[in-house]
Amino acid sequence: MAQKKTVYFVCLFPLPHQSGAFRHPLFSHSESAAAQCYRLVYNFGIFADFFCPTGLFCAFSPNILQIAIPIMSTIRINSAADIEGMRVAGKLGAEVLDYITPFVKVGVTTGELDRLCHEYMVNVQGTIPAPLNYCPPGYTPYPKAICTSVNDVICHGIPGDKVLKSGDSVNLDITVIKDGYHGDNSRMFLLGTPTILAKRLAEVTYECMWLGIDQIKPGAHLGDIGHAIQQHAEKAGYSVVREFCGHGIGTVFHEEPQVLHYGKPGTLERLEAGMIFTVEPMINAGRREIREMNDGWTIKTKDRSLSAQWEHTVLVTETGYEVLTVSPQMPPPPAFIQQKA
Repeated sequence: MAQKKTVYFVCLFPLPHQSGAFRHPLFSHSESAAAQCYRLVYNFGIFADFFCPTGLFCAFSPNILQIAIPIMSTIRINSAADIEGMRVAGKLGAEVLDYITPFVKVGVTTGELDRLCHEYMVNVQGTIPAPLNYCPPGYTPYPKAICTSVNDVICHGIPGDKVLKSGDSVNLDITVIKDGYHGDNSRMFLLGTPTILAKRLAEVTYECMWLGIDQIKPGAHLGDIGHAIQQHAEKAGYSVVREFCGHGIGTVFHEEPQVLHYGKPGTLERLEAGMIFTVEPMINAGRREIREMNDGWTIKTKDRSLSAQWEHTVLVTETGYEVLTVSPQMPPPPAFIQQKA
C-alpha cells in the first residue's frame, strides 16, 4: 500500500536588496529570512538549479535565494529478530497473492476478491489484513482488507461491486500483519484478452520495479532507486506518479524512509544494511497527474489513461538486497536481473 508523499517547506531568503518574506506559488507557507530551513523532498524536479550529493537544494531567481537543507530523518535499522519477523510476514503476504491468482478472472467482482483474501488471511494464515480500518491522519478508515486498482486507478481502489471484464488490468495490493510485522506487496493481473498497451505497461512497470530494487546495497542512495525507475519509464514513453511513494515498513505500516520512484543518483538518504522498505512504482501510460475520488482513498489518472503498479518489500543486506515478499508462484525477475545473479 503506497504512502502519500510528504511535501516539505522551503526557506526563501530575500537577497540584500529585497526585504520581508516571500511566498512561493508552489508552497502554502511563507518563511522569513530568519526562519529555520526545513527538508525539501525532491518534488517536481524543477526547484533546484544546483543539486549537490548531500541533498542541499539551491535555486536562484533575480531577488530570491532558495535553500532547503534536509533534516536528518530516523530510519529503522532492523535487528536480526526483526528481520526474521519481516521474512515471515513477507512470505505470508506473497502467499495471499498466490492463493488469489486463480480467482482473478472475467466475471468476478473486486468485492469477492476482497472477501476471499480476507477469509484466507484470517482463517488460514492467522494474519491480520493491515489495510482494514487503517486510518492515517486526514483519512477516513479504509473499509476493506485489500486494494483493487482497476485500469485507470493508480492505487488504493476500494473493492466493491465492480465486475472485472476481458481487457481489464487490475492491481491487487496485499499487506498482512503477523506477530506485529507487516508484509506488503502487489501484483498486476491482466484479464481475458488484454490490449497491447496494457501488456506493455505492466511489463515496463515490472521492469521498473526490479531496476529500482537492483540499485539497493549499502552505500547507495534512495535517489539511485528513483532515478533508475524514472529513466526506464520515461524512455518507454510513460510517466511516474509522484504524489505516492514506497516507504519504510516493519512493526509500523508506513514509516521512514519515503522511497520516491523518480530522482537523481547519489541523492537523498544513504542506504545501510538492516533497512527495510517497499519499492512500488506507479507508472501511467499517459500523463503523471492524478485525481482523488470522493471516497477519500481511490486515486485515478487525471487523463483517464491506464496505470500499473508492482510492489515488493526489500531488505538492505551487507552485500546488496533480499526481497522479502517471496512465494512459489511469484513472477520471476526479468531476464536482465537473473543474468546478473
